[in-house]
Amino acid sequence: MIVLVAVLLLLAAVSATVLLQAWPQPASPGGNTERVSRTRILIWNPRLARDTRLFLVVFSIGGLGSLIHVLRSAYEYVGNRRLRRSWFLMYLLEPLVGASLALVVYCVLRGGLTTSVASSGDINPYGVASVAALVGMFSRQTVDKLSVVFNTLLTPPRESTDQLVGPAAAPPAAPVPGTGQAGSAGQPDAAGGSSDARSEG
Repeated sequence: MIVLVAVLLLLAAVSATVLLQAWPQPASPGGNTERVSRTRILIWNPRLARDTRLFLVVFSIGGLGSLIHVLRSAYEYVGNRRLRRSWFLMYLLEPLVGASLALVVYCVLRGGLTTSVASSGDINPYGVASVAALVGMFSRQTVDKLSVVFNTLLTPPRESTDQLVGPAAAPPAAPVPGTGQAGSAGQPDAAGGSSDARSEG
């Protein structure tokens, strides 16, 4: 259990470090936001564009949000003496799931909410980071909501047994002689007899 907590805390520290190091610099007025600059990421010194920085921000803070959920769940179960070893793998994989899901949601939102001519300089990194953190913290709810949405969009409608077809309109009845009003078959007229009976007589 102590090893599990130590690994989770180490992952949280690494995620926070990557988040701070990959955070994009504010764009200067009239400056080129798409330029590539050298950045230190842990022990790595790559040349990154702003788009790549945003991907790293989303991935790291998505994992960090998932780690918040995992650590909170772990100390609750430890306090209640209900933590089981069979859950350890789930706790270790949950940050990776949250980070990957945050990356997928970011790509979906980026592809649907921005135009093809929009640059990475037009994207607010704080808004991106907040959405990614929430997706990581509530990864299960996010998957359930996406499942509901795409099941609604992609499932073909079922054929209904009750078709919405109204009853056929009845032909207008002939007027009753002497009254000028329309009568119907089998209905008594003003004289007390049915129109069918009078026609037979």
